[in-house]
Amino acid sequence: MSWKKIGVLLTMLSMFLPGGVWAEDSETAEPVTKLDQIVVTGTRTAHALKDAPVETTLITREDIEQSNAQTVSDLLKTIPGLSIGRSNDLVGAASSSATMRGLSFNEGYGLILIDGQRVQGSTQSGGHGEYAIGLNQIPVSMIERIEIVKGPSSVLYGSDAMAGVINIITRKIPSKATSGASAKYGWYKMKDQVRDGVVSKPSDDGHHRNTRAFNAYTGNKINDRMGFLLNYSHEYSERNSSSPYDCVRDSGMGKFDVVFSDKVSAWVKGEISAFSRESDPDRTEDSYRISVGMDFDPSENHRLMFKGYHYLDDFSSSSSSGQMGYDQGELQYTWYTGAGHVLTAGTEFQRQGLDYSMTSTSSETSVTTKTTVDEDVDTFSVYLQDEWTLFKKLVLVPGVRYDDHSTFGGSFNPKLNVLYHLRENTSLRASVGKAFKSPTIRQLYYDEPWKHGSYYIMSNPDLDPEESIGYSAGIEQWLFDNKGMINVTYFRNEIDDMVLRYSTGELYQGCDLRTFKNVDEAMTQGVEVTVQFYPTDSFSLTAGYAFTDSEDKSTGNELTYTPEHAFTISPAYEYTPWGLGASGTLEYASDQYTDTDNTTIQEAHTVVDVKIFKRLSKQSKLTFEVDNVFDSDNGYERSYSVGRSFTLGIDMTF
Repeated sequence: MSWKKIGVLLTMLSMFLPGGVWAEDSETAEPVTKLDQIVVTGTRTAHALKDAPVETTLITREDIEQSNAQTVSDLLKTIPGLSIGRSNDLVGAASSSATMRGLSFNEGYGLILIDGQRVQGSTQSGGHGEYAIGLNQIPVSMIERIEIVKGPSSVLYGSDAMAGVINIITRKIPSKATSGASAKYGWYKMKDQVRDGVVSKPSDDGHHRNTRAFNAYTGNKINDRMGFLLNYSHEYSERNSSSPYDCVRDSGMGKFDVVFSDKVSAWVKGEISAFSRESDPDRTEDSYRISVGMDFDPSENHRLMFKGYHYLDDFSSSSSSGQMGYDQGELQYTWYTGAGHVLTAGTEFQRQGLDYSMTSTSSETSVTTKTTVDEDVDTFSVYLQDEWTLFKKLVLVPGVRYDDHSTFGGSFNPKLNVLYHLRENTSLRASVGKAFKSPTIRQLYYDEPWKHGSYYIMSNPDLDPEESIGYSAGIEQWLFDNKGMINVTYFRNEIDDMVLRYSTGELYQGCDLRTFKNVDEAMTQGVEVTVQFYPTDSFSLTAGYAFTDSEDKSTGNELTYTPEHAFTISPAYEYTPWGLGASGTLEYASDQYTDTDNTTIQEAHTVVDVKIFKRLSKQSKLTFEVDNVFDSDNGYERSYSVGRSFTLGIDMTF
């Protein structure tokens, strides 16, 4: 199925829906400080950020506007404890090398949500199968806020939330007619690849490659009870590879809300996406997601919620093809019993499926082999969480989840969060939790070895599930009349039977053969420091530092893509009389290993990004961005990477 004309269809549809003059809801709303912003991800119940029992990092719409971020990866790289690896923020480039506190999203340790629902797939970033979960799932222009919860979150979200959760929350359906559009054009050069002292230059060395992006949205209330929001995005790049390849992605999203009565409301959301690499007509990827939900409030203190979705990703290239699917249904009940007590209970069913085949040709023997997998994995879960507020200062949140996995059977996972307000602006948080994680389909079920670079990988059906215990303790202090904040947190994760990839010492088709094994224990621990300062509406400063120690205790090696030291600082300022602003990000990461044998290093590196903007009117803004100002190779010369890049853009509202 091709979705190339989705933009035209959405535009035509919007012409038949009620419209009007652009207006912002915020014009009549009272200003809200950041500590008063409402977050929901940590407990699935609403809390002001300052009072959230589970440590939550919040990226607001205002933060997004002031940043120079073009993608979700760009936004998240400033968060202490999150390492984005060597991703290049281009459509068609990998965006799945991310870790949280030393644990990889690419191996199923971290959970990415959009509006509280799981996402799968690389979103046309070049990786296939259930393992490549990309961060850049949605355009930045459609994001209302991002909530990041670190530490074991399996009680509420299941086994793939061992490291934590990133919840990307899209814009609300507006109460007044709202429309907008943005367009960007960029250019960049590729850096050389250096392997074993051999320098390989890109085929277009010395010439610029181009990127383009266009986004348009419209939304309105149809009447007092119904509203809609539509979005269309087009992205283009020439990829980060030895030769330029035309990579195109078209995507659309539609949201529709309806209020049936004071007690019943419902919503439906659809997302579709199409990717193609035009120099290779067989390289395509089409996906869609349909989700529905209903809220029923029989009384003031009781709430019943149902939601579910179906996701399907259909991909094909000259060497691989298949379908990846995900289905989920959930029923959740929340009881506000009074006197600072909230009880949350729920049940959930998940099915993950992969029907996939690929061919691999050995560089040593020229023999072509075929690898296939056709597997469904089901998980049925029930969970219970109890929130207690005592003496207005102490909040206890115990919880437990039971998972029944179709391959590995049942597992109980308890967790306890504690919040204590030491003073009005000083809070202590602590947590301890157990998590269960199944090996991935790729690690268990592929029937034949497959080629990855210069070696082959073989699944291991005898793997055991992983279990972990995570601890954290931190102090948060708000300063300067709540215009500044500093948070210091210590964390530790102890993982039994962690699944790692290692060399068997054998050859397959003349190449090194690697497989997966359980190691007795792995550990990550460290300290994270977050500083935020908002002295005026025109200036902000955020900074973060993370020290992370990781170890595979069976070998003494460090875990992959886990820098020991990482630091970011991001200032932003606007001189409002002129409508002129600037922002920037400095990111430093120390050495980190890219393989479990600790033989290949992504070297310490510093990357600086700068953005300036000029408001042409209340409805339009012109931006100019320079990313990677000093032309860093991100510490990894072994692959072609994007050097200094420039982007010119315009944002408009109508």
